[in-house]
Amino acid sequence: MMYPWRRILIPTDFSTASQWAFDDAIHLAAATGAELIILHIRMTRTSRPGELRFPADPQLYEYAEQHELDMLRDRVKSAHANVATRLVVRQAPNPGAEICRTAQDEDVDLIVISTHARHHIAHFIIGSTTMSVMHKPPAPVLAVRYGIHRRHGRMKRLVVPLHLEQACESAATLAATIARREQSEVHLVTLAKKSDTERAQTLQNEAIARLFDGVNVTRAVVIGGDVEGELVKYCADHDADMLLINAGDTLGDVKKEIVRNAGLPVMMVPE
Repeated sequence: MMYPWRRILIPTDFSTASQWAFDDAIHLAAATGAELIILHIRMTRTSRPGELRFPADPQLYEYAEQHELDMLRDRVKSAHANVATRLVVRQAPNPGAEICRTAQDEDVDLIVISTHARHHIAHFIIGSTTMSVMHKPPAPVLAVRYGIHRRHGRMKRLVVPLHLEQACESAATLAATIARREQSEVHLVTLAKKSDTERAQTLQNEAIARLFDGVNVTRAVVIGGDVEGELVKYCADHDADMLLINAGDTLGDVKKEIVRNAGLPVMMVPE
């Protein structure tokens, strides 16, 4: 993982939801001097990869893609930022896989992607493309849920959950790196049974000694069994700017629910 970011990838499908992530990406790029790469994938048929799923005059695609790039550049100007922007167009049947492939080809340090707000039985669900990108991502993925309070890339208060049984420290390591540069406050949160309180405190103390030297750290041991609910509530109660989670080998149900319900950007950090 590279921080400060050098290249940030923003996939877009021309929807309002995908544009929702633009502002966070712009501010993150401006803060670190990164280039913004906007990616549009022209969908093709799985059985016939050379055939577009939505056939149209190539000039129509080019017009829409240029319009999206111009919109991003206008937002950059509105933010009074000095950020380089570039358009990449790919053609593929599987957008999630193509986003990951492009991220690797372009050697990006961060993918900023929106979670689409499809309203069904009064619940927001994560789009399948976002889900597939967050499963074993090639770089950290910042998921920005459509409709949440705009934070404009703020990273002053970071929340990192520490799991009693999880050895991966990628999220904590990245949070510490960000915190040192941005003078951020880091909250280490461990959910545990009451009988595991001392063990949780020991885990946090060890993480601070190993990773967070010189960082302003707040520790919290939350007693309870509802991981998603307690973590989302903690972030809201403490007005956190970003939640950083280890991506792990699989995107389990708890992580999916956190991304669905958190009122702040959630970053999945691969090992």
